[in-house]
Amino acid sequence: MSEGEESKLINWLNKYKRILIGLVTIILIILIVIIIDFPKLLKKISMIGLWGTIFFILIYTIAFLLRAYKLKLIFKGLNQSIKFSSSYFSIGASFVINDLTPGQIGDIAKVLIIKDREDIRLSESFAGIAVERVLDLMLLFSISCFALIYLYLTNIGELENRIILGQDLQFYLLLGAIFIIIVLVLFIFLLYKQEFVIKITKKISNKLGEYLDSFLTNFKNGLKKFKENKKELLFIILLNFPTYIIDAFIMVIFFIFLDYNLNVFIIVLATLVLFFSKIIPITPGGWAISENVGALFIFIFYPEIAYLDILAVFVIDHLLRSAYVFFYGGYSIFHYNYSLKELQKIDS
Repeated sequence: MSEGEESKLINWLNKYKRILIGLVTIILIILIVIIIDFPKLLKKISMIGLWGTIFFILIYTIAFLLRAYKLKLIFKGLNQSIKFSSSYFSIGASFVINDLTPGQIGDIAKVLIIKDREDIRLSESFAGIAVERVLDLMLLFSISCFALIYLYLTNIGELENRIILGQDLQFYLLLGAIFIIIVLVLFIFLLYKQEFVIKITKKISNKLGEYLDSFLTNFKNGLKKFKENKKELLFIILLNFPTYIIDAFIMVIFFIFLDYNLNVFIIVLATLVLFFSKIIPITPGGWAISENVGALFIFIFYPEIAYLDILAVFVIDHLLRSAYVFFYGGYSIFHYNYSLKELQKIDS
């Protein structure tokens, strides 16, 4: 292939990448549904029933209300007073964009909506979202580490005599906890040695380095303002726990309604791992990737349950969450008159 033909191919792929990613994702979803067996999937959905669906809607709504209140408090800690509606609908818009695009591009929409609706500077809006995202990640790592250590120390029945690749499952639990601690230490190192890390990152990808530099700078600027509002920061951190625990509890409810008696900590851990997998920009909303990641995690602990049956639960969970987000996020986008062209600019 000549350089001219290669250049044309690259330009064509860049032009139609969203369409190609969307088509591949749809094909993967269809394949998963076929493999699981569509009639069996419908049967499991019917087992959840009306009451299970209503319960899911109530819990998911509470989780979003807590997120919105937490975001409002974050901006209050940055000496910026924003309306609850701006916080609530910006989160809705960001979630639906994240479900339609790979990665966490919806955060950019959240930044722009709050900036426009509250008439604050872009840097201040960015600082608020940066603080929110870092606190979220640190909490997810902390909960994951606690759950892994708890499972390791309690040595519950389903972990006994479980050998994987020549090692006891307890070994992997301890290894996972150590890995998370190392990641947290590296993150702290990143904050204190920002220039050194950014310099190395830019050698790998200049765009990634610039984004990371901007993100960390805004986070630090935001955190400086919290020195005067330490009580607010503590309350925000405490509020983070029920937000994510309630969110993860949705998966627990689905397993209960489908008559699976699993350890709650393992289900919560699987949900958190699923959340992390959605950050990796492979498919829109992590479709076909996140469900398999969560199902595989559960299957490691419960190999006696058919993998496809576990996968079906995660597919149902993703379907219901997406349906909720499309209604909530779709209204949020129209509420703020966001056009498709503006969404495409965000994704570019």
